[in-house]
Amino acid sequence: MGDEPNGERLMKSTGWALVEAAARLLARDEREAVLGDLVESKENAWQGLLGVLGLVFRGQALPWKSWRPWLAGFGVALPSSFLLMGFSLSVSWSYLTIRCPELLRKSSLTLGSGSLVLLCQALLLIGWSWTGGFVVGSLSRRTLWASTLLCYSPCLFCLSRFRVESLSRFCLLLFLLPAIWGVHQGLRISRLKRNWAMILAITITGLMLLGWSSRAHHWWAPPRWTLDWALCGPAWYLVATARRATSKAGWGGSDGLWSEQREQQTGMP
Repeated sequence: MGDEPNGERLMKSTGWALVEAAARLLARDEREAVLGDLVESKENAWQGLLGVLGLVFRGQALPWKSWRPWLAGFGVALPSSFLLMGFSLSVSWSYLTIRCPELLRKSSLTLGSGSLVLLCQALLLIGWSWTGGFVVGSLSRRTLWASTLLCYSPCLFCLSRFRVESLSRFCLLLFLLPAIWGVHQGLRISRLKRNWAMILAITITGLMLLGWSSRAHHWWAPPRWTLDWALCGPAWYLVATARRATSKAGWGGSDGLWSEQREQQTGMP
């Protein structure tokens, strides 16, 4: 495998230190093979660095040939972050309303009805955030970094321009915890059980419609209904994919969650 002392000295140089750092972006087995080949070929450090970076780039670009990372990043993560920040602000304002008697009187709500509105909004925020995160996690396993960037960039933008004195700017981020939880579950579980997906989608849709009626909002009035239905999209996407998965497997939806392990057993993507 070449002159071992020379190879060790090369690896200790600045150029080879960069090569080793870039190679950490590769899978472990691939990284060891690539570094071994570079030592045997006796290429200089900068040629090796360009070769390793080329491999990294091709590996990162390969998943983008599919529609899944595009849908996860630009169809769910980016628009949902804006919409969920707005709804997080609405939940925070509802909480402030029931805590402030003057605001409660102006809103024409009682403490009980205001608390019910807040509860429905909080559950809806959790549902929208979790389902959106689940879809992003399940679709962008290898490109999660891009979906994360597309989600957090609008958050940083809005945080820097938030100017509501009675509320903390961090109230915009109420959706993040359930969204992260959803991403974590999406990485573990490919598809939900059909019955659970249907119950989840119907519950979220019902809470949305209840929110419209509680604020005397007509269902046909744009753009509110279009934005709310957009946030319901991931929940109904889970229903659609769960139906397809169970019909292909022929199990009728009576089994447990459709997991990665089951996909591996059946050989389905």
